[in-house]
Amino acid sequence: MFINLHTHHKQEIGLEIVQAKEVLSYPYSYGVGPFEIDMYLFDEKIAIEKNCISIGEIGLDKNIQLNISEQIIIFKKQLLFAEKLNLPVIIHCVKAYNELIEIKRSLNPIQPWIIHGFRKTNLLNTLLKEDFYISVGSAIIHDRKLQASIKTIPNNRLFLETDNDLNHNIEEVYQKVAFLKEISLLALKTIISNNFKTVFKKWEIG
Repeated sequence: MFINLHTHHKQEIGLEIVQAKEVLSYPYSYGVGPFEIDMYLFDEKIAIEKNCISIGEIGLDKNIQLNISEQIIIFKKQLLFAEKLNLPVIIHCVKAYNELIEIKRSLNPIQPWIIHGFRKTNLLNTLLKEDFYISVGSAIIHDRKLQASIKTIPNNRLFLETDNDLNHNIEEVYQKVAFLKEISLLALKTIISNNFKTVFKKWEIG
């Protein structure tokens, strides 16, 4: 089975965790990202539904106008709610990794945190030491720096996704990563499936 950790567009390929702003009839992730704080309020009713299997994408973004201190307040509230619900967190982070790591150390969360759309290869070792999971998207198909680093991402810390990409599907991402890791597609599916079972305990897969 293909597992798409994070997508904004349901493609009907394997198990997909779809970014949601309302209750859905299939697995979804819910949260208010830093770029949405002016548009949405976090709705606990959506997060407690049975098909909500993660909180996210939420995080910090220094490319937007909203003050980082205000972002941190909203971010922390959602992180604490994720802990309360025993749900993993899908993290959006742009130019704020120092703040992100500081928050993780201060909160010392039990629930896993996953960096989605990972491309900051220079920070890989730091993030792994801080116990983050790493989710790689369709950028792996063309990004040579990301391709060069894929073998250094431990198998037990890896997820794959398509995010907002309409030009590539999750199967293409899997195929590229399997090729770069020099393993079979079946072996990669097993790796991601095992990671999913470890992290997303609310949703059972075969």
